[in-house]
Amino acid sequence: MYGASGYGGVELLRLLLQHPDVEVRQATSRDAGRRLDAVHPGLRGLTELVLVDSKPEALEPGLDAVFFALPHGASSEVVAAVAARCKNARLYDLAQDFRVGAEAQGWVYGLPELFRDRLADARKVACPGCFATAILLGTAPALCMPPRPKRIIVDAKTGSSGSGATPKEGTHHPTRVSTLKAYKVFSHQHEAEIKDAWRRLAPAGEVPPLSFVPQSTPAVRGIYACSYLVYDDVAHGNTADAYRRFYQGSPFMRVLDEPPNVADVRGTNNVDIFVQDGDGVTVVISSLDNLVRGAAGQAVQCMNIGFHLPEDRGLRLPALVP
Repeated sequence: MYGASGYGGVELLRLLLQHPDVEVRQATSRDAGRRLDAVHPGLRGLTELVLVDSKPEALEPGLDAVFFALPHGASSEVVAAVAARCKNARLYDLAQDFRVGAEAQGWVYGLPELFRDRLADARKVACPGCFATAILLGTAPALCMPPRPKRIIVDAKTGSSGSGATPKEGTHHPTRVSTLKAYKVFSHQHEAEIKDAWRRLAPAGEVPPLSFVPQSTPAVRGIYACSYLVYDDVAHGNTADAYRRFYQGSPFMRVLDEPPNVADVRGTNNVDIFVQDGDGVTVVISSLDNLVRGAAGQAVQCMNIGFHLPEDRGLRLPALVP
């Protein structure tokens, strides 16, 4: 795998090193030459791997899968060379490089509950962003059944780990530990992939307008997205029951009778959803762990499907408490 130093990379390793059907052969990092458990002491006793250089020629050519847990924009610089080196490997990218507009290059958008049939044979999978995962899973059922909302308004909160391991002004945890603020109002990068996925789901590709306000919170992990589905009619059926039917058979989807708590999904691949109908509006609250379900866990889930393993193999994880 590429990018063992970051939060997404170490979370991916935590899952893969304990997966009963996976052997982690190599991990790349800017710390090449160091033992992996020296860089991430939390992995002591799970691996004796030594980090390798990120040059594609350093990879074993017989790898079955390669994961890219790199900063946005970095995967596209090496993926062609990796594919040429590891000709039989399935590729899983956790960044945003191939989420929109890369279908012609063979990339499949890796949101299993919505595109499971395409993932079984996918050789290249672009794993969704954390906000996009929460919002799409919270809105997709409504777009697939009449009556469809005429507008969707979302406010969604994220923890500081979503900004990565490198401290930046405004995202470093000490600067946000006691505050809450909106950012990238109506201009977040995940909007493009949300709308792109909506077009594949909605009949004739007709999608409602999206108004999305992301907010940073003092939490370390978690996405908490409130999606407001606005309808023309005051009454539009029992939406919660429809969501339960839509996600029947999806092992990580839990439609609740009360609003979710992000603590109940921390460290897991689960998505908790609450649906409440009102007068002309339905609110759908979706909650997930941004590092697991919003990144590493979702990539492993896609890998399981691609290698015809049980979808929840190695991912049945209890929440971290407290």
